[in-house]
Amino acid sequence: MPFDSEGNFSRVYNWENDRQNDVNIMSDRQDIEDDNFAEGLSQCLLRSGIVPMSGDLKLGSFQIKNLADGTAANDAVNKSQFDALNTTLRNFIATSISDTLANLYPVGSIYIGTQTTCPLASLISGSQWEIVATDRALWGGDGSNANSTIEAGLPNITGTFQDGNEYGSSDQLSGAFYRTDLPGHTPYDGNGYPKRAGFDASRSNEIYGRSSTVQPPAYRVNIWRRTA
Repeated sequence: MPFDSEGNFSRVYNWENDRQNDVNIMSDRQDIEDDNFAEGLSQCLLRSGIVPMSGDLKLGSFQIKNLADGTAANDAVNKSQFDALNTTLRNFIATSISDTLANLYPVGSIYIGTQTTCPLASLISGSQWEIVATDRALWGGDGSNANSTIEAGLPNITGTFQDGNEYGSSDQLSGAFYRTDLPGHTPYDGNGYPKRAGFDASRSNEIYGRSSTVQPPAYRVNIWRRTA
């Protein structure tokens, strides 16, 4: 092999050494040297490209310059082609994401997050969002009353209380009021043992007494509604 593992060409003979050693020029020695040249040239990459590669082309971290645009299926592509394809793919992906999000969040949709601005505004081209329901909880609608508000309020507590005679008629209580015996006295038997009135809001509306507080623990979020 005229080339070593590093790609260096090696001659078979050295004519200067032959002269110094009184070695005559002989046809067989010349043929061996010329055959070595021929074998080495046969292993070289021709500029015309008429001979295909017989192995991998190792560029040693160097670049291929002035590569033409690839046209066939097995052609290599150059950087300008790759950059153009990259730009096309980026635009396609960005448009696809925007179109997909626009279908998922049409005008009138709600987005909930902790950001100070709605992130969908930049992802859905041309969309506009406004913060709604500040200091309000979300409430499910029936399909026809969405985008409306309900004011805060609590159910009313009602009841009546009327004193009875000490002896005779009994007290009249209703609603949240109820009758209870005084401690240390037997139940009322019509003989005028004193009574006292109790108050229980759940007797008026069962919503009362279900919780120990009106305001449950809460976590604040921003609620945006798409307007355009």
